[in-house]
Amino acid sequence: MERESVKRALRDVAREEPEFFAELLASLPPRELGRVFVRVLESEEVAAQVASLIARRIAVPLDVATRQDLRRLERRTARLEREVQEIKNAMATKEDLKRVESNLRRIEDKMATKEQIEALAISVEDGGREMVQYLLEQRGHRCVAERLRLDADYELDIYCNAGAITAVGEAKVRAGGRDVERTVERIRELQRRWPDKISGRLVPVLYTLVAEPSAVQRAKELKVWLIEGKREVVSLEEVL
Repeated sequence: MERESVKRALRDVAREEPEFFAELLASLPPRELGRVFVRVLESEEVAAQVASLIARRIAVPLDVATRQDLRRLERRTARLEREVQEIKNAMATKEDLKRVESNLRRIEDKMATKEQIEALAISVEDGGREMVQYLLEQRGHRCVAERLRLDADYELDIYCNAGAITAVGEAKVRAGGRDVERTVERIRELQRRWPDKISGRLVPVLYTLVAEPSAVQRAKELKVWLIEGKREVVSLEEVL
């Protein structure tokens, strides 16, 4: 190792670790200050501390590190850095995949829920048409209940024209007061735009699986035939 390198390292250590040198020098008798390095070399513990501090500054051990050793160390360090980065990249990729898979599962769950809701809505519509047709036939009014679609923006779930009575309305899984009001608004639009679709007495109808109290109240006030499942909450006779 070059002497100047050691000197520079010692100066740096003295600046960074002044307390160490102060304690070292304070422990020696004044007559021996001139022979401090002799004492350092004779004391293995102190020499090891000095060597360790110096080694941190010059980044090589105080024995026989050659330029070839340094180059080999640099290559190993670079290789380790590449391997660490590859591991980090792989870990990031796995995390990305986990996030993508999680997002896909959420989307699939939402799609499944949407399909289930659509299937339930279709089932409710079919059930509503069947129930309206059945109840009318029980009263002597024969008709075929169907969906009424007149243009791209206008459609009603239930349409049953029995001549003397035309039952028209909607089917909902759960109905509140506002659903009753919207049903009446839609039927009034039918009367205004397609009056030929109505014959005899017009009966607004709302079929639902669950009728909220507000729906019952508004159905009575607006004269809407309200059917919940297999029972008439507001009967046809009350509407007529």
